[in-house]
Amino acid sequence: MSALPDWPDSFHPDQAPVFTHNEIVSTRPAGDLWPALVRAAEWPAWYPHASDVRGIAPGEDLALGTTFSWKTLGVRVTTTVTELVPSQALAWRGTARGSRGYHRWALYPTADGGCRIVTEEVQAGPVPTLLAARLRTNLVAFHQEWLEGLVARP
Repeated sequence: MSALPDWPDSFHPDQAPVFTHNEIVSTRPAGDLWPALVRAAEWPAWYPHASDVRGIAPGEDLALGTTFSWKTLGVRVTTTVTELVPSQALAWRGTARGSRGYHRWALYPTADGGCRIVTEEVQAGPVPTLLAARLRTNLVAFHQEWLEGLVARP
C-alpha cells in the first residue's frame, strides 16, 4: 500500500503490476538534501543506476514540466516532472519501450530537525506485466541505494 496520497488515475498502485516503496530517515533537513534530488544531471555521481542524462544541464534544477531523458537499469527513459514542491515533493512520469511509470518522492520533517524520505514507483505496460516480480525486486534494491546515496552526499 502506498504511503503517498493522490496518485494519478492511470498510475494507481493498487492497479499496477509493479509498485515499490522505500524510505529512509536522515538527520539532515530536507533543504540540505533537496538540491541533489532536483539536479538530475548530477545523479550519476551518487546513484550508480543513473547514467547518460540528457536535456538538463549540470547545476540546473528540475522544474515543473521539465522533460529530460536518462538511462536507468540499462534502459533509456524519457521523464517529465509533474509534481514539485521545494524540499517537500517531487514526481515524474516516465516512458520507455514497453513501459510507463510514475515515480514520487516525499520529504517529511522529523522532530529532531532531520527528515524522512519516501520514494515510491508504479510501472505498467507489457514489460512490467511480464517481469513484475523481478522488476519489483530490483527496483526496491536500487531505490534503497538511491536513498542511501542521497543521504550520504556531503
